Amino acid sequence: MHRTHIFITCGALAVVILSIVLIAIGVSTGKVDSIPPESGTTPEVTVSTITVDDPVNSGTETEPVDDPIPPESSGKETSDDPGETTEEVSPITIEDEPLPPAPITTPRETAAPAVEPITTPKVPDDNPVNTEKIPETSEPYNCGTPGHHCDGPETHAYVLNLEREGCPYCHKSDCPSFYATDEWGNTCYTPSKCPQYDIHSDPVYYCQNCGKKCGDGSHGTCVQFVTACHCPNCGKWVESWTCHCCED
Repeated sequence: MHRTHIFITCGALAVVILSIVLIAIGVSTGKVDSIPPESGTTPEVTVSTITVDDPVNSGTETEPVDDPIPPESSGKETSDDPGETTEEVSPITIEDEPLPPAPITTPRETAAPAVEPITTPKVPDDNPVNTEKIPETSEPYNCGTPGHHCDGPETHAYVLNLEREGCPYCHKSDCPSFYATDEWGNTCYTPSKCPQYDIHSDPVYYCQNCGKKCGDGSHGTCVQFVTACHCPNCGKWVESWTCHCCED
């Protein structure tokens, strides 16, 4: 019997101690769990009445209540649900791009002295060539020979050759045909200026072999080909440097 009483007493003390511990934990956390009532007892419920005064009947003026200004957002999201976790949003910052490193200035190097080019002494040339330009003169050319109308050294040499060979008509070295001029006043050899000139003796107009007028072989004219060929007019074979006259 004594042992049974001891066991019952220890169990009751354990229950009381456990209840005190649970109540202390609930008070410290702000939440008091409802303790089930002991068997055989009814819990007491206290109901408090809330009275609200009517401003109309009471005759007192009520001041308007401004809505509370919500606090500025501090970067944290709030939630009414205590079980929901909130994430802290950190503000976005734009970092400046790193600037390029400043150039390192180095002292200027001293320029090396200029090297003078090596010049070789000029060797005298046995046949020096005169590279100097002949100054152009605006004065007309004058060969210095009376009666000549030469416009240059080439024309003067041409007239000297005519005088050396002589005129083919009068056989003189001072034939007037040598000193004839063109429409611009320059020297122009003209055989017709010779006093003994004969057009039939001029190979430009008449053949000196057959005496016919020079032409293409048609209408009684004479033609000579440099190489043997067929005549383009009559088709006859003609040897080189032979007189040919087409048969009408």
